[in-house]
Amino acid sequence: MIKKFNKIIIASSLALALLSSCSDFLDRNSLVGLSEESFWKSEQDAVMGVNTLYHANREFTNSIVIYGMMDDFTDISYQSFATGLTTGVFPANAGFYLTSWGIFFKGVYRANTALKNIPAITMSEAIKRRSMGEAKFFRGYFYFKLWDYFGGVPLYDSPINVDESYEPRNTEKEVYEFIVKDMTEAYEALPDTYDASNKGRVTKWAALAMRGKAHLWAKEYAKAAADFKELMDKSDRKLLADFHTLFRVAGNNNSEVIFDVQYIAEQGHGIATDRNYGNARGATTGSQRTRPTPQLVNAFDMEDGTAFDFANYTNAKGEPFNPNSVEDWKDEVSVRKLFEKRDPRLQQSVVVPWSTFVGRGGVTYLYKFPVANTDPNAYVPVWTNGSYAWRKFVETGSVYTLQDNMPQNFPLIRLADVLLMYAEAKNEALGAPDQTVYDAVNAVRKRVKMPDLPAGLSKEIMREKIRHERMVELAGEGQRYSDIRRWKIAKDVVDKVWMTDFNGTQIRQRGFPDHYYLWPIPQAERDVNPNLTQNPGWE
Repeated sequence: MIKKFNKIIIASSLALALLSSCSDFLDRNSLVGLSEESFWKSEQDAVMGVNTLYHANREFTNSIVIYGMMDDFTDISYQSFATGLTTGVFPANAGFYLTSWGIFFKGVYRANTALKNIPAITMSEAIKRRSMGEAKFFRGYFYFKLWDYFGGVPLYDSPINVDESYEPRNTEKEVYEFIVKDMTEAYEALPDTYDASNKGRVTKWAALAMRGKAHLWAKEYAKAAADFKELMDKSDRKLLADFHTLFRVAGNNNSEVIFDVQYIAEQGHGIATDRNYGNARGATTGSQRTRPTPQLVNAFDMEDGTAFDFANYTNAKGEPFNPNSVEDWKDEVSVRKLFEKRDPRLQQSVVVPWSTFVGRGGVTYLYKFPVANTDPNAYVPVWTNGSYAWRKFVETGSVYTLQDNMPQNFPLIRLADVLLMYAEAKNEALGAPDQTVYDAVNAVRKRVKMPDLPAGLSKEIMREKIRHERMVELAGEGQRYSDIRRWKIAKDVVDKVWMTDFNGTQIRQRGFPDHYYLWPIPQAERDVNPNLTQNPGWE
């Protein structure tokens, strides 16, 4: 795809990137018809050119919202429609891989073009410095995504011509070091905050978080912990008091977000969370294309911190509750008890049987089960056999009605994520967890009034506690797919596992072959560039 980017500054939708209800740093002007030679003359050109990087990032986010931001390829969420990535049969020439590769390298090309041209522009030195920092950040960010998904890839640090686009793959270590260098230089150039008209631009804290994340992925644990600790100590980011507000339009630009993708309620400028996460009772009639799994719901602990266990519950006959019995799920009293006194994040993230949902017109619908299709006040999911539904990223009432265009900013990095990454990195760097590891995890738990972790945990048990906390805290946000792959547990938790309704009804079997830990280098790219070797198992 790189060859197609030569002489292209931006697609026709340049000024569509990163708009939000409280952000106006992008205007509606387009660069259609402008050549590279006639552009890059003014400060406005520099700013508009950098804005294309936000657009490329939004383009990728928009492409994966149908997959629950990639969580559908894990154990905590699933696709309502069969796809090769869920069943383990995607070929190397699948369009999904090619599209992602193309978006990332488009972003790299745009960043390189900005970095080449901005230094010669006569403009405010402060904005020049910021713009160069933004370009460095996004080049590093797009290379991080390439590294995460594909492993080693060709490194380009300048805009390339067609005859220069045939480089072999660099090693994963070289890509990691390139990312760290870019994020370090971005950190030094970017401001720590912006005025209201520039809300949504990347800050030095986003660069520091991404550098720490690169260190963590590379298992450079002490370096990762140091970066996350600096952000925790020095930035202005604070945990938002109300967990659920994080995933509502009302929570846009909140104190916790470090890096997000911004949207507005306007055709072509919103995000399709309502379509894919949403349900039939919502104002825009969602499809529930992505659905939380019973494995996720069952992972939410009791409010006292003990594990949830069906063995502690009985059915209508007083017998042990059988989660795979359709009959047991028909008893309202028994089922209600399953979801009482649980981690509050459960019902703030998921719509469960006998809970309520405020849908179109402000009507409060009750999720009866078996589903009451003819009851006008009953919550009726798209999938009626026994389906959980997302509450995260689903707006209530009828304030926003433009289908596929919710004005809901999507968080890519937030402080809770950083706290848990710090805890993970610090725990791995030490022989046993110290108090700072406990403090970081407990801060996330305290927000929802969950009890502190017990003292005296071993390094191995703390590792599992942190991984569990990431699963329930970040569910539906797309972090799980990378987590289970870098922890090398994806095959264990996904492969040959049946996707089921909550009553055990089987839907389809998942697949995660050994070679799925890395995506294939797109065959179309290898056809053009024979120097690109293929990842193991994809030949």
